Amino acid sequence: MASLAGLNGTQCLPRAIPQAVAMKMLLTGEMIDAQEALRVGLVSDVVEPEGLMDLAGKYATRIAGNAPLSVKAAKQAAVMGLDMPLDHGIAFSHLLWGALRDTEDRKEGFQAFSEKRAPEWKGR
Repeated sequence: MASLAGLNGTQCLPRAIPQAVAMKMLLTGEMIDAQEALRVGLVSDVVEPEGLMDLAGKYATRIAGNAPLSVKAAKQAAVMGLDMPLDHGIAFSHLLWGALRDTEDRKEGFQAFSEKRAPEWKGR
């Protein structure tokens, strides 16, 4: 039976990993294991199932410790920028940086750094 990679695999896979690896998988139907997925950048970490929640918790704690407006802007720039030509993505990032430049959180970050203390983010 003839078929095609489901769940938009023909479009998403070549955008997520090197084109040569994606094409090999799409054209041969070859699957990859966790270590190969890590090597080609399809996943960021490989852990045993029992360690997954601990690792996810560590990442969540680190992300939550960052300025919320900056986290949101970084996510927007990265995700939305993928749908833009590179120069537009760079301009969008600069626009977001400018929007963050005068926030209370940015001032708090500088103040906390100079006082050698943890910042208290307000999301403003």
